[in-house]
Amino acid sequence: MGPGPGSSCHVTGDLTTGRIDRESVHTFAGGSLDRAAHVRSDSERIARFLKSDSTRFLPFRGLDPLIVEGSPPSLGWLPRGEIDGLLEVELPALFLGIENDAARFAVALPETDQESDPGPEGSAFRGVREIAPLLRVPDASVVAMGRSLAAWNATHGHCSRCGSPASMTEAGHARRCTDDLCGTVQFPRTDPVVIMLIHRDGQCLLGRAIRAQRYPPGLHSCLAGYVEPGESIEEAVRRETWEEAGLRIGHVHYHSSQPWPFPSTLMIGCLAEARPGEARVDPAELESVRWFTRRELRRAVERWDVDEVLRVPPPLTIAHQLAKAWLAEGSGSDWPRP
Repeated sequence: MGPGPGSSCHVTGDLTTGRIDRESVHTFAGGSLDRAAHVRSDSERIARFLKSDSTRFLPFRGLDPLIVEGSPPSLGWLPRGEIDGLLEVELPALFLGIENDAARFAVALPETDQESDPGPEGSAFRGVREIAPLLRVPDASVVAMGRSLAAWNATHGHCSRCGSPASMTEAGHARRCTDDLCGTVQFPRTDPVVIMLIHRDGQCLLGRAIRAQRYPPGLHSCLAGYVEPGESIEEAVRRETWEEAGLRIGHVHYHSSQPWPFPSTLMIGCLAEARPGEARVDPAELESVRWFTRRELRRAVERWDVDEVLRVPPPLTIAHQLAKAWLAEGSGSDWPRP
């Protein structure tokens, strides 16, 4: 099933009337920060930002952001003076963008720095999966961007071509080989993943992953997998469904997408209509696959946090939101049609 349950979405809708707000955004999307990509290569301007009293820094420790308690919780932005006081060494700052004419950076602290949490009283480093559903939409988007950049820079310290050390450039949005004869520049990558709710004759197919021992009893989710080189979204949906469940797919309907910063994927949510045939399981990927009725799925969506025969991932996941959308918009086996 590829990289796991996937994404989250603030979707509003009525499961009985079939109305759903398709303009709502998934958690980690919907950011309001001006990314100001043209600034990244302006080293003089970045240097001025780093020294400005108005600039704020969001610390990450072990890829967990600093969060200030509240209703809702907020990001633990710190001024430069507090960042300088955290460690004796200079920390590379990752440029996130500009908000209200002030620059915003992420700073990755070593996991070994566990003495105390910086920021005001009530601040703490919190896991992204735990805190993201509680944050305002723009704040969750900032967390996704900062976490993905921090993870990429931490794992790309060497040139992918010659193996020489690679130094950070473009304010954290690129790394350049330090060997003058090579000079290869690497950029952060985002891996596309298709995740699809498969339906036929008013039922939907969900699978239980072989890693399900980490998941609650009864948890089933949409099939998912990485898009391969030279492959379209529709082709990836059809290939993954055939490989994992032995079913051929007819119509593929794109629903929505979401950035998923674990470490950096783009979940591409689709609904796919299965052609006639029996489902079979790929034991390397799935423990089981099952068809569920609309009534069973509706109960699972409404009681997603209760252990039952069918339990779907939480609202933080795109699997949950695809199920909710199918219940809200679907009218039978022939939905959706182009």
